[in-house]
Amino acid sequence: MAIYSLHHSSIGKSTQDEPYTASAHIRYITRARALSRLEGQRMPTDAGEAMAYLKKAEDTGRKNARMIDKVMLALPRELDAEQRAELVRSFAEDVTKGRAPWLAAFHDKGKDAKNPHCHLVIRDRDPKTGKRVIGMSEVGSTDRLRELWERHANIALKKAGLDLRVDRRTLEKQGIRRKPTIHEGVRARRLSKEGRTPLSRRRTYRNRPRTRSQSRVVDYRKLDKGLSRTAYNKRIALARESEKDLWAALDADRQKHEIEHLKGIHRPDLDDGLARGRKRKLE
Repeated sequence: MAIYSLHHSSIGKSTQDEPYTASAHIRYITRARALSRLEGQRMPTDAGEAMAYLKKAEDTGRKNARMIDKVMLALPRELDAEQRAELVRSFAEDVTKGRAPWLAAFHDKGKDAKNPHCHLVIRDRDPKTGKRVIGMSEVGSTDRLRELWERHANIALKKAGLDLRVDRRTLEKQGIRRKPTIHEGVRARRLSKEGRTPLSRRRTYRNRPRTRSQSRVVDYRKLDKGLSRTAYNKRIALARESEKDLWAALDADRQKHEIEHLKGIHRPDLDDGLARGRKRKLE
């Protein structure tokens, strides 16, 4: 069975940690050393222009506007680059109903060659009317994304003549008695290689609309116990046991690195990538 992984989160104008976080996310996912392909519809497919597009949207949007939805997808390693691109295009157009803007950054080179994935950015606003068209802020939107990705990925695998399929169900519901590993990412692997451990702290997150309380507090000091993602995966590989909810908690913490440059961290590769203005044509 091929790997199934989809992570969905959003950036809101009133809930972001820093101004222009949506634009910062574009800068992060299009960094030169990671990006292998950039595609999109109804929004600029040049990194710098896409950043400016979202900055303008934030400047002119209402105070509590939802800027973008972020969807990180594990791409089937069994497909080649063109087949993966076709899969993402098909999925994105289905999700957006061919009306809302989307941008997809493919990471499948270098250290990501064994872990191909795509960062899909969706802005739920029809450019012609300015109205929402796909209900990304509604309860159940993540479940709909997961179901659609399973369907499109399996169609692509079948079309490629492969017997493999993805399954969005948990390992437990699939009858597989082992704990899932978590996505490490380039930053997590670099920290592990340097012998550094994550800084654990209490963080406050905003709950979904219509929930009993507006926010919740997650104490990572009690959850990760100072373990990096790499160390966590190694522990699973060796012992096949750990806390059931650790993956979900640690995955939320991953989002911090997307606004590193706003905190004064120098990233030459990002600046170089934008300076070159790498334009990629839709295929």
